[in-house]
Amino acid sequence: MISKELGPTETIRMFESKSLDALSSFQSFEYADALRRVGRCKEALAIYQSLEGADVPAKHKWLIPLYKGKTLQEMGRFAESEQALIEACRLDDSTVPRVYLAGTLASQERFHEAIEVLQDGLNREGDRDEVLLNLAFSQRTLGRLKEAKESLELALTVTPSYPEALALLEDVNAAILFEPS
Repeated sequence: MISKELGPTETIRMFESKSLDALSSFQSFEYADALRRVGRCKEALAIYQSLEGADVPAKHKWLIPLYKGKTLQEMGRFAESEQALIEACRLDDSTVPRVYLAGTLASQERFHEAIEVLQDGLNREGDRDEVLLNLAFSQRTLGRLKEAKESLELALTVTPSYPEALALLEDVNAAILFEPS
């Protein structure tokens, strides 16, 4: 029998009949993520906050501020999101928290800062193509079309069929045609 990943509603049903105190930190994290995914962000946030002091393995500790920051961003609480994601960056050296932090900065129209975070992300282990795509989004927003094109071309050397990068590159190339010579 092939096991499938539970959907968020199924996960919520499985855990909501139990006391939060009876759940392991991993189960609480799964429950919070499911709540976030269906739009019950306040409940998810309360669980993430309770997990901050929980006994979580060091290699997974960064996921708590990452998902807390992601939840806060979805709630439009960008300053708090930024602080949580800075903490995730402090706890994990990969590209992942930096991409989320840059997203929160971009949501506040702080594109120059987002670019700085993403440029730092290029020196980290992880999804280089994702970093380059997000870098291109901010560069494009600032009108730095040639830089955006270069970032997208690099992303496509990593993942040649990256749909989001291909679509953005098409848009950027079309806009470049309108630039004065």
